Amino acid sequence: MTTPPLKIDVGARCRLRYDSASEPMSLEVRPSRLLTRSLAVGGERAEAHSSNDPTAWQEVISLLAAVEELVALRDTDGMLRRAVELARDRLGLERVGIYLRDPKEPRLIFRGTWGTGARGETTDERGLHYECRSEDYEALRSTQTNGALWLYYEHARHFAEADDQSTVIGDGWIVATPLVSSGEVVGVMFNDTALSHCLVDPGKQARAAVFCGLIANLFVNRRDGIGWRPLPDDGGSLSLAQRVLRAIEKDPVVTGERIAHDLGISPGHLARSFKSEMGISLVEYRNRLRIERFLRSVQSGNESLLRAALEAGFGSYAQFFRVYRKLLGTTPREHLGARRTRAARARRIWQDETRTGTDGQKLPARRR
Repeated sequence: MTTPPLKIDVGARCRLRYDSASEPMSLEVRPSRLLTRSLAVGGERAEAHSSNDPTAWQEVISLLAAVEELVALRDTDGMLRRAVELARDRLGLERVGIYLRDPKEPRLIFRGTWGTGARGETTDERGLHYECRSEDYEALRSTQTNGALWLYYEHARHFAEADDQSTVIGDGWIVATPLVSSGEVVGVMFNDTALSHCLVDPGKQARAAVFCGLIANLFVNRRDGIGWRPLPDDGGSLSLAQRVLRAIEKDPVVTGERIAHDLGISPGHLARSFKSEMGISLVEYRNRLRIERFLRSVQSGNESLLRAALEAGFGSYAQFFRVYRKLLGTTPREHLGARRTRAARARRIWQDETRTGTDGQKLPARRR
């Protein structure tokens, strides 16, 4: 029986030929083929075009130009400082601060880089750090998978850093936008409007989320080049309030009486010292912490308000409802309904901007 010739194409430029009647095997090499067709018809010259919209596409160009400026910087500290300045100048955010996770620490330690002071000036915050709670880290990491872009805290204290001191300059909302690279939260960008007290601008926040997504990969391998100060020891260097916060972090439902007993002080002394150092009572701090846990639980898909309230540490729905209305000035259902409306609007703005092509025309929605 005769064996037919075997031809195997390898790529586009060579062909492996084997013919049983004409051994040995040979490799036939083809040269690359030149394309002679032109994109233009009839010799017409191409014309440069851009979007006629003075805001939408130009803002995207400004954002990409900001990232390119950061890529050109070799000094990591200089890059981080410039990132804070660009977030204010190009994105229109008012006060910005960037914290990066310390990869050398086994705990979830986020170290300060550069921020914004009480007058809008750039401040050196490399001497600051905080320990992120595991549930906060997971909330940051899962924002994109949950269809969100940032975490919004409606009632928070605004701080300014100067001369190694933290000063409360007001209250209001704070947005935390994660810098995520390959599933790791590399850092967090915080921003607020403590100076003007303006409301959240979903368009600016959507562009900030894109900005953070683009710069995350710039910082993931350059964190060792930041001039961070050494971390303090875990022992007696911690203040009383810091030890209380650590105790609450380890056991969210621990009572103030139990903390005071473990620290060897009276409950009254604990309450007075905590309020003097933190500017807020321990009871109010715990209530705000529980409200934050409740909101995270609901945002992660927990549809039962009662279950979310109990998991957050409230003893009953009546206690939760009373605290919620006192702190937020509305009922849980009214507040959550408004938040969902804002989130949906922000997602639509972000989707519209990311679907805008180079010619200013809307790209078709991607098929699912």
